[in-house]
Amino acid sequence: MRLVAQFIGEGLGDQVVPILLAIVVGTVLIVAIVIAWLMAKQRREAYERLARELGLRFSPKDTWNIPARYGHLALFKLGHSRKASNVLVGAIGGREVMAFDYEYTTGRGDDAQTYRSQVAILEMPILAPLLAVRTENLLDRVAAWVGHDDINFESEAFSNLTHVTCADRKFAYDIFHGRLIEFLLGCGKLPWMEFNGPLLELHDSRGGVEQARRLLGIGQEIVRSIPDYVLHERGINVAAGGNS
Repeated sequence: MRLVAQFIGEGLGDQVVPILLAIVVGTVLIVAIVIAWLMAKQRREAYERLARELGLRFSPKDTWNIPARYGHLALFKLGHSRKASNVLVGAIGGREVMAFDYEYTTGRGDDAQTYRSQVAILEMPILAPLLAVRTENLLDRVAAWVGHDDINFESEAFSNLTHVTCADRKFAYDIFHGRLIEFLLGCGKLPWMEFNGPLLELHDSRGGVEQARRLLGIGQEIVRSIPDYVLHERGINVAAGGNS
């Protein structure tokens, strides 16, 4: 019996370390899963509170097939495995809006990289030509030196901060008038924007509920600041975009 006990003890001794490692790894995985679930729950609850505050509806899942719905916008042409979630939808000031978490992936296998953004899409009372606004970078400045410049404005600060392209330069100047530029310069880091037909899309790599609120606020101010003569020239009465 003593020999049997010794044999069993020696056998278990050889397995103690692997068993302990398995227990530790399993515990860490369980804790990570629980933490992720709690964070997702808190995020959903925060979106629900924002939805109630703004008079919008909230859905944790994308029941609108958003990437396909807005596939004509530049953001939704990037990458693959496109997915929206935590969707806020409804009307603010009588015009339809959507805000949501969005992600897409580029590359495959070991080269795959996932990008996440907070997105807001607002219905506008006009039909706009394609106008794109993003943060200016070093390559843009090099391109400007060789004659491939973007649209610049009287505000040097705004021109240095943004890269603006539009086939109709007059429309860009009409939209980004002095008062709106002053407002945008006071907003800190600006989101990327696309005006396209009746839609204004804004997105930023920083996510979260407060970012959703911020994008909707910036978008609302842009829509409110559209000059009357632009409304007269390009105004529409048909609701579009963001409809549930």
